Amino acid sequence: MTAPERRLDVAGLSTIAVGDAEAERVVVFLHGRMMAAGDLAPFAHSLGMPGYFLFPDAPIAAPAGGYSWWPIAPEARAQALAGAAPDLAWFDPPGRAEARETLAAFCASLPADRDIVLAGFSQGGMLAMDHVLHDGRADALVLLSSSRIAFFDWQPRLDRLRGLPMLIAHGRADTELGFAAGEGLRDAARDGGADVAWLPFDGTHEIPLVVWRALRKFLGRRFPARWAG
Repeated sequence: MTAPERRLDVAGLSTIAVGDAEAERVVVFLHGRMMAAGDLAPFAHSLGMPGYFLFPDAPIAAPAGGYSWWPIAPEARAQALAGAAPDLAWFDPPGRAEARETLAAFCASLPADRDIVLAGFSQGGMLAMDHVLHDGRADALVLLSSSRIAFFDWQPRLDRLRGLPMLIAHGRADTELGFAAGEGLRDAARDGGADVAWLPFDGTHEIPLVVWRALRKFLGRRFPARWAG
């Protein structure tokens, strides 16, 4: 039976909701820059797992289409990505604090007795990590094809990750965010004491089948058996 899908307003964000709103655990999935909730919502159906999946649209409309979590600054981003292995570790995007506040309000609007799995692709993963490092609510973290940002701010906060279940995946041929960016994110999480499942894959800036399988396995292992389908 196909899980119900509907469009809701959650803390001011237009959100695609899939599954049982009364489920004990909620998966909040953040899209990347110039993407939209609808790009990722099919994952909730394909996983075939019970739960409540929320896919918010970021609040900033991107000029080329889709949405972003903070304003796009092409020149600053290009400068940060200069080099053989694109990595945004020292890039502090404008609007980072505002994006974090938006996500915090979104998570705070969810019932306090629910566990939250916070997942993000690319820019969405950067925001998810930034949220957790600033004491944001999450019981597990999934970072797909992402990177560190504002690491001068993140580094002294890494101990907030201690014991947190995390899945980090990155493509070896990613030219949008180099493979070194994923490795740096993995190392930072491990340095903070997170319980990291690391998945390097032969691919680019994408979410291929091998990552889908890893996500399903991650949810099935970390949470009650009924999540395993």
